[in-house]
Amino acid sequence: MIITDIKKSKKRLSAVYIDGEFFNDIDSYILNISGFSVGSEVSGAELKLLESKSNNRRAYSRALYFLRFRDYSEKEMQNKLKLDFTDDAIENAIKKLKEQKLLDDEKFASKYADVLIFEKKFSKKMAVYELTKKGIDKQISENIVDNIDIDEKDQIRDLISRKYKDAYNNEKVKRRAIAFLQRHGYKIHDIFDVINNLYEN
Repeated sequence: MIITDIKKSKKRLSAVYIDGEFFNDIDSYILNISGFSVGSEVSGAELKLLESKSNNRRAYSRALYFLRFRDYSEKEMQNKLKLDFTDDAIENAIKKLKEQKLLDDEKFASKYADVLIFEKKFSKKMAVYELTKKGIDKQISENIVDNIDIDEKDQIRDLISRKYKDAYNNEKVKRRAIAFLQRHGYKIHDIFDVINNLYEN
């Protein structure tokens, strides 16, 4: 088989033609260092290796692009990459990112747990649930959340004072507050304790 043409394709990609037929878009850097050019004779195995190296580099570059904007869990990154890349390319990119400490589930979980509890005001139980949805191991999630020092009744008071100030004397508002707090994972007896104490005060 002969490389009969190479054309600039998308950004950082080159369209490679074999025996007059389009073969694939290959990462331009990988193509350049391969030593192949128009007129080169290539075997099927060499083309497969070229394709694999190109996919690996592209998947890794895409992952780095995603990480410019926010942290990701390993599962999230896999899901983002699987839309465009092979399992082997994704596995290679994930392995490289982990080796470079750019992808770290424990670090991700620690940061995200703080957001869930201190910013979104979720209960610890709900925070664990949300972390596991992101692909974090349940045991890791529970350990991280358990180490966060927070009084859940204080969390409930804060949410009520900001969103449902009339919950203690308006039955309709009270019902809405209870439903909201339950969706945030708070225990019903803790919710009633706070609301009843507000009423008494």
